[in-house]
Amino acid sequence: MRSKGYRRGTRYLFSQDHRKHGVAHVSKYLEKYEIGDMVDILVNPAMMKGMPHKYYHGRTGRVYDVKPRSLNVALYKRVRGKYVIKKIIVRIEHVRKSRCSEESQKRILMAAEMARDAESRGVVLAPSKRKIEGPRKAVEVSLDNNQPIEVGYEPHVVIF
Repeated sequence: MRSKGYRRGTRYLFSQDHRKHGVAHVSKYLEKYEIGDMVDILVNPAMMKGMPHKYYHGRTGRVYDVKPRSLNVALYKRVRGKYVIKKIIVRIEHVRKSRCSEESQKRILMAAEMARDAESRGVVLAPSKRKIEGPRKAVEVSLDNNQPIEVGYEPHVVIF
């Protein structure tokens, strides 16, 4: 029989890096979170309070409520073939701001800047959808100093 404790099977999952043990730094508590922020849930095993279940370690969710010492995070969990929204309460020590939407945020800011420039010049801006790279360009190999080689197969001969 195996025990069914809350932290079972987390010996290596919750282990800290070398010389990174102990309480979280003050900067962790000074970070501001707002409703709608994307956060990564990374369990800090030194802090037992507000610790999420091991399933949520490494998952990304969206903040839907901010409390003085904790956050309410909504994320998707797969349950029997469908995705269910799970809402969990996590202390600040166990989360960090996610970088998953950095690229799209940069693209949105760049598009807004281009739209302002086009409006100031009186030009209609073309849609700025990302284009698929597509296949590589064709290359021609000249036959100068290149003798063609016939490529084929040789019959398999067993030698004993």
